Amino acid sequence: MKQTTQVIIADENADFRAMLTETLERSGDITVVAQCSDGEALLAKTLELQPDILVFDTVLPKMDGLAALREIYQHLFHPRPAAFILSSFTSALLANEAADLGASCFMPKPCNLTALVSRIKNLSITQPQHSIGHAVSPAVALEISVTETIHKLGVPAHIMGHKYLRDAIMLSVENADLINAVTKELYPAVARMHGSTGSKVERAIRHAIECAWSRGDVEVLQEYFGYTISSYKGKPTNSEFISMIADKLRLQRLSLA
Repeated sequence: MKQTTQVIIADENADFRAMLTETLERSGDITVVAQCSDGEALLAKTLELQPDILVFDTVLPKMDGLAALREIYQHLFHPRPAAFILSSFTSALLANEAADLGASCFMPKPCNLTALVSRIKNLSITQPQHSIGHAVSPAVALEISVTETIHKLGVPAHIMGHKYLRDAIMLSVENADLINAVTKELYPAVARMHGSTGSKVERAIRHAIECAWSRGDVEVLQEYFGYTISSYKGKPTNSEFISMIADKLRLQRLSLA
């Protein structure tokens, strides 16, 4: 009988734990051996069960996720469980701290659970060193930058348009030509990532932009969009919003290269 990959999940939100457990176990070769709602339980259960992989939020009651991981790695030398960190609060500093501790993956929340399962499956748990290294990978750094930016602009993290907008911007940073084919290529590409449709992606992104424009910080919006969006036109179109942010992030990457 094939041995399954054993996973412990730690998140304060019971509904999210249940949803993540169902998604992981539906893959057929992953078993969630414990669910925890706080960092102390994560530490205790990990030392007791010694799973292959930990999936946890950084913000946990009693003990934060990174503190728990530090304690775990001090007690478990070999084999160490791989750490997949999910966080609603993202920064390059936090991601680098996670990498320095030996985390295998750092994903901003809300995250694509299908992508998370794929990353877990692709991880070779037989490798002695799971860490992605002492620097954030370009893909993770871009995801963090995009997530930080749309949070600053006032896009609520809980709405579906947040995920769609984040992925649309990331795709546009990697391929500038997509912004010239938003309806035919960009929306369908995002839709395929989430099992949705291009029209739903378009509407959800439009709603996300409307939320940012009505509830976001005016100074931050002005910083990103300046005078390119006239008062007559009002809020930017989807393509204007995506292209402006993608261009800014692309220039930032070039300046750091």
